[in-house]
Amino acid sequence: MTDVMKHSLTKLRRSLAATLAISGAVLIVAPAIGQVAAGTNISNTATATYQDPNNPDETIDATSNTVEIVVAEVAGITVEADGITDSTPGTNLFPGDVATFDFLITNTGNDTTTVSIPDPVIAGPVTPGTPTFDIDADGDGTFEQTGVDEATAEAAVLSPGGQILASIPVTVNNTAPSGADISVQLGDADGNQNEAADTVPADNTDVLTVDAEGEPGDVAGAPVNGEREASATQETVVGAQPLAFSTVLKTASNVAPNGTPNVFDDDTITYDLELRVESTAPVGSDPGLVPADLKGTTVTGIGANFVLVSDAIPAGTTFDSATSTNANWVPVFTQDATTTNANDATWSLTAPGDLTTVTRVGFVYDAGTNGPIEAGTTESGFSIDVVTTGLNATSGGTVANLAQSFGETEGVDDGTVVYDESGDQNPTNFNDDGSQGPNTGADDDGDGVLDPVIDDGVADPGVNGVDTDNNNEGDGVGGEDNVVSLGPDAGILNGPEGAPGATGPTDNNDDFTNQSSDVPAGTAPNTLIDPDPVTFTNTIQATDGTLDDVIIFPDDGDDTETLPEGTTVTLEFGGDTATYTYQDTDSDGDPDTFILTSGSAIQIGTIPDGGSVDYTVTVDLPADTPLSTDEPAAFPDGFPVPIVAVEDTDSNGEVTDGEANNTTINRVYTGYLKLEKSAVLRDATSNASKPLDEAGAGDFIDYTVEYTNISSSGGSGSVLLDADNVVIEENGTAGGNTWALDADTNGFIDTENVPGTASDSGSGTITFFNGSDGSNAASDLDGNTQANDVTRYVDTLSLPVEPGDSGTLTFTRQISEE
Repeated sequence: MTDVMKHSLTKLRRSLAATLAISGAVLIVAPAIGQVAAGTNISNTATATYQDPNNPDETIDATSNTVEIVVAEVAGITVEADGITDSTPGTNLFPGDVATFDFLITNTGNDTTTVSIPDPVIAGPVTPGTPTFDIDADGDGTFEQTGVDEATAEAAVLSPGGQILASIPVTVNNTAPSGADISVQLGDADGNQNEAADTVPADNTDVLTVDAEGEPGDVAGAPVNGEREASATQETVVGAQPLAFSTVLKTASNVAPNGTPNVFDDDTITYDLELRVESTAPVGSDPGLVPADLKGTTVTGIGANFVLVSDAIPAGTTFDSATSTNANWVPVFTQDATTTNANDATWSLTAPGDLTTVTRVGFVYDAGTNGPIEAGTTESGFSIDVVTTGLNATSGGTVANLAQSFGETEGVDDGTVVYDESGDQNPTNFNDDGSQGPNTGADDDGDGVLDPVIDDGVADPGVNGVDTDNNNEGDGVGGEDNVVSLGPDAGILNGPEGAPGATGPTDNNDDFTNQSSDVPAGTAPNTLIDPDPVTFTNTIQATDGTLDDVIIFPDDGDDTETLPEGTTVTLEFGGDTATYTYQDTDSDGDPDTFILTSGSAIQIGTIPDGGSVDYTVTVDLPADTPLSTDEPAAFPDGFPVPIVAVEDTDSNGEVTDGEANNTTINRVYTGYLKLEKSAVLRDATSNASKPLDEAGAGDFIDYTVEYTNISSSGGSGSVLLDADNVVIEENGTAGGNTWALDADTNGFIDTENVPGTASDSGSGTITFFNGSDGSNAASDLDGNTQANDVTRYVDTLSLPVEPGDSGTLTFTRQISEE
């Protein structure tokens, strides 16, 4: 038995309903006699303190959004899918079987009600039967009436928490094909719960509350939120549907400079490819999908029943060679334009004489001769080489690449292509949550599997995303591009203090130093602040001979709106200072650029070979700057200030082609540990979750504070922003919080601690306090007053929260029934 269940058994359950809205809006909770009074405000805001370990003397504050609850009288209803029962348990659902779809209708309001119940909407190769209903009118968990007809069910007066179980039988037709979809929908609210009724009275499509005015126990008057409706849908498939889950994997295993060093239009990139056929279905996928072997599909020019792995020649390169050490895989080539998808292209076993005309290289596996690739098998040993003939010879560039695979499912003869893109661990282009997509369309053949929509396979990092670490661990939908960056070994390096050769996510021109300004305690989300100036120290080093005439200046390149207008950047070296202001336009009308507004441009001068110098950068963001942790963030990348160091041989004050130069980024955050408060409402009787627009007396509110380090990461030697010494506080008596107060002065606090529920998902340790100001150390109490219940939680993390990482503080309060 869970701690929540134990706690619930100690309380007298009485009904209460409400509407809840998060982030400063209002949650309305209906009263019952002797309980929390109407108009009572139950407010919850979390706070935290943390430190940048690179600047441990400064403590930064964070404040979450606010969840508020205001008491009022409302109606409520849910329709929950309660499972499907097969007349032949232990087997798949086959023709002739009877499947019974159960739906649980619950009065989640605070008043008695009757319910209008429509005819179900049934789809699929089935014959509908006659629905029956069980009634638990008083909500005590026992059905007083069972197997009654619809008219009897609609006449039942349900107390708060009262329920009707609707059982809808269907018989699978004898001609139903394997994999065919069957669905039953009760209500027309599109799966929504407790939404405003679109028709009153019901039009025979709604599961709808009908106020039981005049019935014993009913409160006079209509509910403040009107009548409500809800719906639910349940789906299943006929029989088990086999599907091959194939994962194509790509890594750039080698970049080989050819010819002259630091010339980048003749380098060779080797890509290694693998194909893995999974023995388990993706987590979260349809339980009706069963892993199967991968057979071939038709590859034009090669033949039927071939598995194809295809790789479009990346932009900026030409094809050089294809190698297979796996005898079962043979290289193939096509000259068709990449506007023709790989599975529609015409392939050849022979490479053309002019390799620059090759648009795609592939490898095929003859499944007709060798048999299908069995689930649980990984095929490897094939690779391709490309040469960077299209890159800039002196500055290089990036090469993006994506691989695809094509086959079909063994045992399925409908021609559905099994298709995947490289860059992640998800097979058959399934999403991270186990759903199919995004390259899926309709289920045209009715087999229960969405048919793939094939992409052209041409890399586009801005659309596809990037497999950042070259290890097929990309996140997101579809495949992610493999990106290789090539560039000169800079004669000048410009980077964080003591690390001029640092690299960032891409190369040594986006390395960075991250810092945060202070955020005043109690600063709520979406508040504008005037941050204190933040000072950085950078290091320049000469790496290829003595550098002369070195200058530094801020420059955001072609980017615009990366900083608030009026941001000032002050550079200082050797007692000289230069201040630049980020303005709308410069004298040439260029938008959003740095204008020198004080002092003279900084001249570093001469740096001997191997020598280095330090300089400082002070960034002063203007008044009315938003918090970096706001959602959506006005400046999602923080406030980056790129600083360019260049050997200005032509003395024109900017970078000219051929001049050694390097950029580092000084990035300011206005807070970087984001606190996000949310709540889940669970029914006091069923323990099932409820929509966030209603609640009940004795219901549980699961509060979650998610803390996330939103600062950037990547590269080597860049200065990251760990959140160190994090302490999160939830004080129900201070800072506008009221959840541990007795606002209606009935002698009991408005919500009560549920012991055993306070926890941190990471390294946090929870301590408890009680009393009128939350200052008394206590244990994990279970009471109903400030003296004998928890009024303050403190979560102390023993480990830093690293960039991109997150965790949660969770605890449960129960709406008072006293």
